[in-house]
Amino acid sequence: MPRPADQFLWNDEQKLVAHRNMHHLFPTHAVKAGAPVRELPREDESDALPDVAAYMAKAEVTGLLAIRHGKIVLERYARGNDERTVWASRSMAKSITSLMIGTAVRSQHIRSVDDPVVQYVPELKGTHYDAVTLRHCLQMTSGVAYSEDYLDRSSDVARLQLCTVQGKKGAFLEFLKDLGGRRDRKGNTPGSVFNYCSADSVLLGLVLERAVGSIAPVQLEHELWSRAGMEGDAYWNLEAEGGSAFTASGFGATLRDYGRLALFVLGGGALPDGTRIVPDGWMQESVIPSRASIEAGSPYGFQWWLHEHQGVVSSKVGAGATRLRGGNRVFYALGNAGQVILVNPAEDTVVVKWAIWGAPSQFEERRRQDRAFFAALFDAY
Repeated sequence: MPRPADQFLWNDEQKLVAHRNMHHLFPTHAVKAGAPVRELPREDESDALPDVAAYMAKAEVTGLLAIRHGKIVLERYARGNDERTVWASRSMAKSITSLMIGTAVRSQHIRSVDDPVVQYVPELKGTHYDAVTLRHCLQMTSGVAYSEDYLDRSSDVARLQLCTVQGKKGAFLEFLKDLGGRRDRKGNTPGSVFNYCSADSVLLGLVLERAVGSIAPVQLEHELWSRAGMEGDAYWNLEAEGGSAFTASGFGATLRDYGRLALFVLGGGALPDGTRIVPDGWMQESVIPSRASIEAGSPYGFQWWLHEHQGVVSSKVGAGATRLRGGNRVFYALGNAGQVILVNPAEDTVVVKWAIWGAPSQFEERRRQDRAFFAALFDAY
C-alpha cells in the first residue's frame, strides 16, 4: 500500500491502488446505505459518441458514468475498477460538505450562513477567524493566510494532510487555531480575495459537528445516504479514530452512488420521494459565484466550481475554444488527480469521472481532453 503521509507525492500507479483503499489507509467512519435502492434504468449508448475507450486510456480515466433524463447512457470502468469499487472523492468531498451545511440550515441547527464561525467554534476567538462567516468559508474567501501547494511539503495543505496520519483527536482544531493566529504572513479581509483553501472546508466540518452534535459522515448518513436510494455504503476519512471528519477530502463511494448523489443535486436537493432536505433555493444560491472568484477567473459558489460565468469560462476546466452545450449552467465538484462530478441542468444530465492523473504538468492537457469529451457527450444526445 502507498504510504499515507506521502499522498501528494503518489504517482499514477500508487493513486490507482490508494484511491481504491483510502478507507484502509486512513481512520474512517462508514456511511450506511438504506433500502430501497434507487433504480437507474439504462439506455443504449449513442452511436454518435466518440471513441470512449480511447479517451479513457489517453486521459487516465478509471471510471465514467453519464445519466441523462434519469437513465444511464454511459457506464465504463478501467484499470481493474468495477461496479463494486469504492473510489476516493479527493476534494469532491468539499461539495458534499456544502450540502451538509445546507441540511443544518434547513433544520435550523445553523441559523444562517452569515453567522460568524466563532459562534460555533469559540476556540478560534481572538484569531483571524473573528471576522469570518460560514459564507466566507463556503466561498473560499476567509482571507486566512494559507498556501495550497501540493508539491511543497512545508505548505499549509501538507500540514493539514498530516493531521490525518498522526492519530490525534483535535488535530484539525489545533491546526486551525495555529493558522488563524499566525503572524508570519498577512491574510486578507474576509470576502475580498478568492483563495482555494482546504482549511475553510475543514472548518465548515467543525461548525457542522458543533451545530448538529455529530460528525459529517453521521449527518450524511442520517440526512441523505440512508434515504437517497444508494446501493452501497460509503466512507469518510477522519483525523483519528473517534475524531473529526476530513471534510475537505477523504470521502469514498461507488460510481453509480456518486451518480445518485449528482441526481440529488440536479433535483435541487430533493430525495427520490420528493422530500427536500436543504432550504428552498439552496442549490441555486450554491452556484452563484462570489465576486472575488469571478475576479480571479475561477467562478466558485458554495464549494462548487462553475463552468463559466457571463461568457467567461473558468480557468479550472481547460483552455481552448470547445464549448459545452448548456455550459452557462454547468457546475462541478472537482477533486485532485481528475475526479469530477458534472451537473448540467440544461441537459438534465450528470457525469461522474474517476481518474489517476499523474504529473501536475499534464493536468492542463487532461482538462482539455475532459472538456472535449464532455462536449461530444452532450452533442451525441
